[in-house]
Amino acid sequence: MKRYITFFLFALGLSTCGKAIKEEKVVYHIIKKPIVDSTGSTPPPPPVLFYGHHNFIISNAGKTYYHGHNMQLWACGNGVDFSKPEFIGLKPTDLIVLADETIEDFVHETVQDTSSIGKKVFVSISSPTDSIYNEHFETIHKVIKQKKLRYYTIRRTTEEELAVLEAKMNNRNYNSDSVNWKEGFGGVKFLPPTVKITKH
Repeated sequence: MKRYITFFLFALGLSTCGKAIKEEKVVYHIIKKPIVDSTGSTPPPPPVLFYGHHNFIISNAGKTYYHGHNMQLWACGNGVDFSKPEFIGLKPTDLIVLADETIEDFVHETVQDTSSIGKKVFVSISSPTDSIYNEHFETIHKVIKQKKLRYYTIRRTTEEELAVLEAKMNNRNYNSDSVNWKEGFGGVKFLPPTVKITKH
């Protein structure tokens, strides 16, 4: 009898270990601080890049969303706050859900390298959490490396992106005026007058 009990406990232990191994998640990247690759940049871009021309939001729920942005490149010292992301007026309809089987082709076709269009291309990869468990990260990052893109950032998802993403995922109406923004926005705070004022 004692022998059967010992065997049962041993089998139960193996079963528990098996479940623990199955439930273990693979961490593809941990965001410690925004990573900005600006090799060879002249002049250098702002210290922190929030939005790029191409933005990928990687959800740990297994999906990845894309939105494009017609970003402005501002010189430092012109009343532009680079410490916080600018308000871009993002909407749920702007987020494109990328399918597992076509995400690599989408990145290849959508994100063109600098030589093909004659200008610098900025790419942003973001996650709502510091730890990225979604394998889509490796796919997107691999394409960036293959294309030898110099300007990209890996960061936490902005407050605006999170609000829009939540509305998108829950199929809810979204109105930016109804959101209680807590972190605030950067971007242009002041631009010098374009018309020269003559003193009399």
